[in-house]
Amino acid sequence: MKEEEIRKQKEAFEKMKFVLEYAKSLVKPNAKILEIAEAIERKILEVGAKPAFPVNIGVNEIAAHYTPSINDQTVLKEGDMVKIDIGLHIDG
Repeated sequence: MKEEEIRKQKEAFEKMKFVLEYAKSLVKPNAKILEIAEAIERKILEVGAKPAFPVNIGVNEIAAHYTPSINDQTVLKEGDMVKIDIGLHIDG
């Protein structure tokens, strides 16, 4: 692997850690999952990366790969189990 590729991977990892911490702060009762997903995608752009895929948010029995649609009104409740799947990249 080239030195530049390694540098970009390390940079992406550091940005991902930051975005994940931010994502955790958004998960609370009465939060809409669509607003959480949109905020996370904005944060990815703010840190100088791009989303690798749409943010996925699974609540309770939804195990994975659920991306809220533009009309999604799902609101988190106290005690919900929330899973967030995020990917980002730098220069592809």
